Amino acid sequence: MSTRLPSSVSFDEEEEEDFFKKIWARCKENPFVPAGTLATTGAITLAAFSMHKGNRKKTNIYYRYRVLFQGLTLVALVVGGLFFQKEAQGSQKSKEDLLREKAKKREQLWIEELERRDAIIQARKLRLQQSKDELRELAREEFEKERLLEDTEKKQ
Repeated sequence: MSTRLPSSVSFDEEEEEDFFKKIWARCKENPFVPAGTLATTGAITLAAFSMHKGNRKKTNIYYRYRVLFQGLTLVALVVGGLFFQKEAQGSQKSKEDLLREKAKKREQLWIEELERRDAIIQARKLRLQQSKDELRELAREEFEKERLLEDTEKKQ
């Protein structure tokens, strides 16, 4: 038995969030990691430019900054993970609640769709029965007319 929803039920407004929304949400959870990543990238870019210019002393300094920023980013990742862990657990519970509500809503929509389809089927059955009854009544009337006509012909 298939558990797919009927084609007339659509959940387009409840699509999963896209990649950029997920990234933005992660940046809000721990803002120090993206800042450290940008600082590291900046240090590498400056090192590349100074290397291109041939300035070894500045290149070495920028690479040291890169190592420092990478270390700070790693520390921010660990500390942020520990610090924001409680908040993430609370939001995880709320996400589970949202998923439960979403499942209940889908189930309710599914039930409504099935009830709508059942009502349509019942209406069709009723119309079919009425049509059958009308045809039987018409046939009975015609049969009665033919019998009366035959009886009058026999009497003559």
